[in-house]
Amino acid sequence: MKSILTAGGAIAAKSISKSDITKKEKIKMLTADGKLVAVDKTVIEKNAGSKKASAQEVFEWMDSKHKT
Repeated sequence: MKSILTAGGAIAAKSISKSDITKKEKIKMLTADGKLVAVDKTVIEKNAGSKKASAQEVFEWMDSKHKT
């Protein structure tokens, strides 16, 4: 059983090449604390249609003791 799992892991690792991972287009963004991060463009596009928080909601969240 262990050899089957090892072989399966090797096949899975081989099917996802390093070039597939690095091909994704990245967008540079600033975090709230000023750090520069690279985010996959697909993540941004996937969330583009989602509801945005209003200014009032942000202020209420900032004042909240239970931030999530």
